[in-house]
Amino acid sequence: MKNLLSHKVRKAKRWVLDHSFIRVFQHRFPKLASFIGARFHTKSFIGLPLTLVAVLAFLNIGLLSELTESVMDAEWIVVADKEFTSMLYNIRQPWLSKFFYVITQLGEREAVFILGAVVTAIFVYRRRFVALIAFWLVMGGLGLSVRYGKTFISRARPADVAYYEVVHYSFPSGHATTALALYGLLAYFLYRHYDKNRYQRLCLWLAVILILLVGFSRIYLGVHYLSDVLAGFLLGLLWMLVGVSLVEVMMYRRNKPPLNNKS
Repeated sequence: MKNLLSHKVRKAKRWVLDHSFIRVFQHRFPKLASFIGARFHTKSFIGLPLTLVAVLAFLNIGLLSELTESVMDAEWIVVADKEFTSMLYNIRQPWLSKFFYVITQLGEREAVFILGAVVTAIFVYRRRFVALIAFWLVMGGLGLSVRYGKTFISRARPADVAYYEVVHYSFPSGHATTALALYGLLAYFLYRHYDKNRYQRLCLWLAVILILLVGFSRIYLGVHYLSDVLAGFLLGLLWMLVGVSLVEVMMYRRNKPPLNNKS
């Protein structure tokens, strides 16, 4: 799939470069044309992969902004949130509530510090300081963004349906944000560590399942609305993209040969 995508990109790039307008542009603005062309190279992260990450990040920001505006101003999303919460409350089962209460702990602050301590020990032992810095920057950044986001929106939590009491504001879901960024980053690190496809796929699927379970647990337990969790996922994805980009760009810069290297 990766080779097929690279082939398609190179083919599309050749097709674009064959146009006379593009050749004129390259002649008049060689540095700008070179910079734009480098954004579509398929052999390094700072080429096409980073371009796609940037596009995804901008789309993510747009969706998060639209969702936030809808929560603040649109009546339909408030009604949909309440109806979905009410539906889950009406089918709530004691044993399932206990199960999701355990699951929801995976998005707590304590989970971040416990897993963070394990990650820190491993990365220090393996001297993976770039990954370690990126990990804690993401964890710190998402914590601040969730805190100030909740304060800015100041949305009350669902009333009279909560499985347990939570006193903070509702939007966005900190658990959903944390789960996606935390387990997404861990899956990324493990994906890079393993060479075999089955282990890589296993890491990705486990992360996806954990993230979805934590997010759903917040709605099922009646401590968040659906839109809170969706916003948390979008915010968590944004921070995960930041973390992945930091690691990849720093590793690229570290492994890049000097320009004046002569052999």
